[in-house]
Amino acid sequence: MSADYDRLFHSSDPAQVEDETVTVDRESVAGAGATPAPKPTTPARGDGPSGPMPVAPTQTQAVAAPTTAPPPRPAEVTTQMRPATGTQRVQNGMMRSPQAPTSAGARFEQARPTQAPHARPVATPAPSQHFAEPQAENRAVWGTAAQQQLSGPVPTSAASIGNHRAIDALSHVGVRSAVKMPSQHGWRHVIYLLTRINLGLSPDELYEMDLHARIRRNARDSYQIGVFGLKGGVGKTAVTVALGSTLSKIRGDRILAVDADPDGGNLADRAGRQSAATVADLLSDKELNRYNDIRAYTSMNASNLEVLSSEEYSGARREFNDDDWKGTVEVVSRYYNLVLADGGAGLFQPASRGVLSTVAGLVIVASASIDGARQAAVTMDWLRQNGYQDLLGRSCVIINHVVPVKPNIDVEDLVQQFERHVPPGRVVVLPYDKHIASGTEIQLELLSDTFRRRITELAAALSDDFDRLERR
Repeated sequence: MSADYDRLFHSSDPAQVEDETVTVDRESVAGAGATPAPKPTTPARGDGPSGPMPVAPTQTQAVAAPTTAPPPRPAEVTTQMRPATGTQRVQNGMMRSPQAPTSAGARFEQARPTQAPHARPVATPAPSQHFAEPQAENRAVWGTAAQQQLSGPVPTSAASIGNHRAIDALSHVGVRSAVKMPSQHGWRHVIYLLTRINLGLSPDELYEMDLHARIRRNARDSYQIGVFGLKGGVGKTAVTVALGSTLSKIRGDRILAVDADPDGGNLADRAGRQSAATVADLLSDKELNRYNDIRAYTSMNASNLEVLSSEEYSGARREFNDDDWKGTVEVVSRYYNLVLADGGAGLFQPASRGVLSTVAGLVIVASASIDGARQAAVTMDWLRQNGYQDLLGRSCVIINHVVPVKPNIDVEDLVQQFERHVPPGRVVVLPYDKHIASGTEIQLELLSDTFRRRITELAAALSDDFDRLERR
């Protein structure tokens, strides 16, 4: 028996190993008292078979076993269909000791059912961003952090914003116009006129459109702006007319400028006098129930700016005071969106105190000279020391070139000094303009392009305060 095992282990021919294994199995069966099956005779090489060749049983055939034979044990089932032997291999390569056969004759083992490989868990795809529903907190497939890492940041789309109503999402859908707006100035406009090639708006035109959008902001209630200058001849009235005309032309709503200078201002003359009525006439009328009732006392220029003039200084019985201003505001604030006050030269005057008590914005006008700069600095210090600190935060400073000669002060350095006391972007430098210096009625079309742009920037800076909560 040991010799058979040696041949079985050391044989290099698999067919020989299989034949020897079958021989050992048959001898073991014969030694147990069973009837041995006849051994197949192997013919000599070169000789044909002398008799019929025994047919080996196939894997699908089974040899009948005695009724007393127990069913095959699970340990004897292998993955291949081969004859059961008393000597079996185990998974670690060692040989199991021979066991007594349970049946007489050859026996074949049953095939072990092959187990299907475990299927890999397939990751659940991330839900669509258009129809994403809130997931349960205890879902084990994807955690919140893992899902964000896979899908990335959720884009802000129209569908994710308007989940409840379809009409809400349309306001967030980007729409691009098929036609570009042609340029109206510069070489782009010339090319468009000559070749009809539309290059679109220039950066300067886009900046101007942004200024207009800021000016068109909604002003709650009736917003009032005061224009002051402690020194005469600094261009305070010209700034009031140019600012009011720009606001009226861009906004398109009702804007009124009131001459609140107790020393006899000339606001109506610079804006274009159409009516001889004054503030005193308006206050004496007790039947002001409609806009047309007030319109009978005002004058209107080409930019639709309305002006309410003061009494002639030679015929006035008293000066314009704070009660006159408060009474005027109480009447006109119901019909005008913006009210501008052309104040006097002194801050201690009753009229100036009345204007400062109601306005929500302020314009401080100074000439481009060392004397004018001092007066502007005194005005800012006075506002800070007399309880108008919040109004100073909504103020703008105008450095006006009233003469064509070069000023005796560094304007750029002066701008930097004033920007320390007012918010950034609220110090505006106005160039010298011949139309302003002529002293006639001011028309926006006759002003220089630079002067109009600076006035537009002033109007945009003041319009930034329209939606602020702190109102006087």
